[in-house]
Amino acid sequence: RARETGDIILEQIPHALEEGHTITRTDILVEGSPIEAIPRIRFKPDQYEFEDGPRIEAAFRRFFHRAHFEQTTPSHEVIVCHANVIRYFVCRATQNPPEGWLRMSLANGSITEVVIEPNGQVYVMGVGDKGHLPADMITFN
Repeated sequence: RARETGDIILEQIPHALEEGHTITRTDILVEGSPIEAIPRIRFKPDQYEFEDGPRIEAAFRRFFHRAHFEQTTPSHEVIVCHANVIRYFVCRATQNPPEGWLRMSLANGSITEVVIEPNGQVYVMGVGDKGHLPADMITFN
């Protein structure tokens, strides 16, 4: 579903390709169980946390970082992935315990905005915003 959503978004901003922006598709962002949640909610065997966790952490380190010191203009990245991954990213980006990732609920197709300033300051501008979706299209599974 995330790839389908990404394709729909790209259809709405075709100029992104014309302006030389990079479109990357990667399996590093696929759904998974990033780390044991506290409070413990078991929906997958522990082995998935050992398999998915390092991959999802690697994705966080790949996509969430300060701008290069020579960068002089803002950059914007759109990351389309599943809710478990987004929740984990929000916890990590805000330096909150990542074990709290299941304490947030995100609707399918919702928007989360994280700003990383050149000096490393992190701001979460919104988590799970779904105001762009008609009420009858809001789902959580």
